[in-house]
This record gives sequence, C-alpha cells and structure tokens, in this order.
Amino acid sequence: MTTGIICSILLLTKSDKKQSNKFLALGILSFCWLNTKILLHSFDLWKIHGFGFFPNGIELALPPLFFFYVVSFVNPKFEFRNKDWLHYIPFFASQVYAIVVYIAIMKTNILSEKRLIADLFSFNQVKEIEEYLLQISTIIYLYFAFRHIQNYKKWLSNTTSDTQFSELNFLNNIVIWFSLISIYTIINLGLNYFLDSSYNWRWKLDHLIIATLVYYMGLIGYKNSDIILKGFSNNSNKKSLKEVDLKLIAQLDQAIKMNKIYLDPKLNLQQVAQMLDVNETILSNTINIHYKKNFRNLINEARVKEVKHRLLTEEIGNLSLLGFAVECGFNSEASFYRIFKTETNLTPKQFIKSHSLAPDLKKI
Repeated sequence: MTTGIICSILLLTKSDKKQSNKFLALGILSFCWLNTKILLHSFDLWKIHGFGFFPNGIELALPPLFFFYVVSFVNPKFEFRNKDWLHYIPFFASQVYAIVVYIAIMKTNILSEKRLIADLFSFNQVKEIEEYLLQISTIIYLYFAFRHIQNYKKWLSNTTSDTQFSELNFLNNIVIWFSLISIYTIINLGLNYFLDSSYNWRWKLDHLIIATLVYYMGLIGYKNSDIILKGFSNNSNKKSLKEVDLKLIAQLDQAIKMNKIYLDPKLNLQQVAQMLDVNETILSNTINIHYKKNFRNLINEARVKEVKHRLLTEEIGNLSLLGFAVECGFNSEASFYRIFKTETNLTPKQFIKSHSLAPDLKKI
C-alpha cells in the first residue's frame, strides 16, 4: 500500500503532461484502499465500533479506471466526457448502499446487533452479488481495453517503421495480470461453497496477488509515464482495393531497393505516401494486398537484408554489430536482435558463423 501510494503521488505530479497518468494513479490508489479490507480483519479492528462495516468497497471502480487508463494512453487526445461517468454507476450505487448500512449500524455499539441490522439490509447477499458483478465487469472492460491495444498495434504496424516506437507490451502484461486475478477470484467464489475451512488462506493469497499487481502497475506505469503516442487514430478505415496498382508497386520497389528509404530510422507511411504522391490508405492497402504484410514488417525486412548484405560483403573492422544495425535503419538494439531473429531464425552472431565469417567476436 505504501509503495502504491508513493507511485500514485509521483504519477499525479505528471498528470498535467499525460492524463492517462491520472487514471493509473487513481487505479493504484483504489487497489491500496481495497487492501484496507483485509487490514481490518488482520488487526482485528472489525469488532471496534466505527471500523466494522466501514464503506471501503471500491472494487467496482477498478475496471473502468483501468479501461480509461488504456484508452487515454493509446489516444492522448482522449477527453473524459460527462457521459463517461455512466461507467461508474455500479460503483456509486454500491457506495451509497454501503454508507446507508454503515449509518444504520452506527446506532449501536453491540456487534451482534450490528450484524442483525446488516442482515436486515441483506448485507452479505448484496456483497456476494457485487463480487460476481465485479468479475463480469472486469471481463467486459478487459476485452475492450485489449481491443484498443490491438488496434493501436495494428495502426503502428501499418504506419511507422520506427523501432523505438512503444509496442505497449507492458499493457498486455497488466491485462494478463487482471485476467489471472479475475479467474482466481471466480474460482475462490465457487470454492467457498465446498471448502469453508480454507477460506482465509485462499483470500489472503488473492490479496497477495493484488499487492504484486500494485507493485508492477506502479513501477512499470511510472517508467512509461512520459511516453506520448502521437498520431494514433482509432477510426478504422474500411476502404479496400479491388486491384493492385502495378505502377505504384514498381515505384515502391524502386524507393526501397534503389533509394533505400529504409535507412531512415523514423520512416513512416505518411512520408512514403508523400514521396510517391499517393493517398496513405491506398498505399497501406496496396502493401497489405501485394506483399501480404504490413508497412512496418516490409521496411524492417529490407533493413535486415541490408544488414545481411553488409555483413557478407564488408569488413566489420572497428564497427560493432549494433553500428551496422544503426547504419541500416535500426535505432534500438533490442528491436534489432528481435527482428533479425524473426526474419532469419538466427541471431546475428549465428548468421555470421553460418556463413563462415569469423571476425573478432569481441568487437561484435
């Protein structure tokens, strides 16, 4: 909880630069607040007047907070509108109910009487319904958040070859974490009917997993808090080509093979479209249909071919392997090794050895 609060404060100080930091900070704080539930029981505070039945159920706010974090991260132009508050109706309804129950039980100091009053409000049954509603809500929001991430990656593959452009893999990891917690919780809810004796340790493990997620979201979220994605549009274009423009293909081939446009590490679809005097959508669709690949893969494939050609025909000398990669259009060491391995099924060193080239590997 302490780590989460510190990370949230740091993220809130950056929220003026990027609003997604605000949603993440509020999400982490919600997780921290959620952990006060188990603290009330761990420190045996539940029996103390004022602590028992305290309205700290904030779970239903978590799925929409994470969803808006993803949406505002991939689309910096996103604006939270009045109708977006509708996503928080279940949370507000839950809180109003919890506050009403809390006010009612505060009329007595006797714990047994408090429980009787709570039973009149069907407290335990309502909280169980909220748990199932939370899991359904989590699944729905995770699905739409995942779609936004995939749409962004599709846009990225079709519009830019810049290997330093974030692919948002950490967001996928957070989606996986949320999914695992949701699955584990659903299993626990089912096991409650059969394994009452093991109730405590199973739910303590649930909170341990949540604590781990707070660490991960806080640290990885702060690490990526300065990333601003420019140019992404979530509006999919349904246009398609009835036939491939062979003249355009010839021009594109010449631009790649003769002019070596791929040597520009920040090359994007807009630049190539302007160069060839063609609409971006037409160019993108032409690449998809003719080459059976997206713009990003087409350019990176050309870069890998250039690296292979230079390794086979030039002296490495004092230039490192990364130096070759940079000269061929790569601007990230990690992405170069990953893309080279994807294209050739070999690491760069394995490629050199397989062609009987034995330069001083200490320099590579």
